[in-house]
Amino acid sequence: MNINPTYTRKQYWLTALISGMLLSLILSAFYIFMHDRLYVESSYLFSIIYLFPFVWLSLTLAFFKWKFVLSEFSYKQAFLLSIITGVLGSILFSGVIFAVLTCFGIESRMEIYNNGERLKDFMSPQAISLSFLIINLMLSLFYSLIIAIFARKK
Repeated sequence: MNINPTYTRKQYWLTALISGMLLSLILSAFYIFMHDRLYVESSYLFSIIYLFPFVWLSLTLAFFKWKFVLSEFSYKQAFLLSIITGVLGSILFSGVIFAVLTCFGIESRMEIYNNGERLKDFMSPQAISLSFLIINLMLSLFYSLIIAIFARKK
């Protein structure tokens, strides 16, 4: 009996979409918690927010391979799944951070700095969410390249 089950396009895209949404929700909750409870002028704990997507993308690909891939899984397929998840998570995370900073009145902790006008522009909700978007998009690309090397299956 030569049964070789593999994944469908629906499973592939559904995994990327759900994982991207969960990534953004977890990152947003972590950022809001860190911003509200543990904020200091220079903290190494905020660097976890840049390492968490690497762990999440790795777990997403590992779960997808374990659950759905029983045959060949190429580098391109692994890279696309990882980059789609990372891009979706980055966009949603930036949107949530922008909404939280503008709508719910969480201040940007300007009281610990000298209140210069130029610094206020850099700490505006638009600037913070845009910087998170750019940084997370670049990190998603690099993380996807690295993860896809180890995720391919022949």
